[in-house]
Formats: sequence, structure tokens, C-alpha cells
Amino acid sequence: MATNAQKDNSSKFNHCAQCGDLLFAPVWSEFVKERCVRHLWSCDACGYAYETTVYFSPQAENTLDVAA
Repeated sequence: MATNAQKDNSSKFNHCAQCGDLLFAPVWSEFVKERCVRHLWSCDACGYAYETTVYFSPQAENTLDVAA
């Protein structure tokens, strides 16, 4: 049985839309254009695969410059 802390941490990850298994990292990520990245996810438990697209705000770009 998962504790409340474990449940809270699992919400930071993707879950398979078919079986609900926890997905930790995408199979691959692709730079699409400035501030846009596409991820391919695949579930090891049931084989379901899907893509997500992330659009970063211009403010996130400034944060990356500071960290470099």
C-alpha cells in the first residue's frame, strides 16, 4: 500500500492511459522548435504508446540562461 508521500510523488510522473502503470521517462524526446519539445512515451506493462508536446514559456528560457 502506498503512503501519502509516495502518492504525492507519483503525481509528478506520467501514468499509462491504458493500464495506469507509472511511466518515469519518455522513450525519446525531440526538439521541435524554440520552446517546444515532443516526447514519446511507451508503457512496459501493456505496450501502449503515445506522444506529448511541451511548450515552454519565454520566462523559462531566461531561467535556462542563468543556470548555464
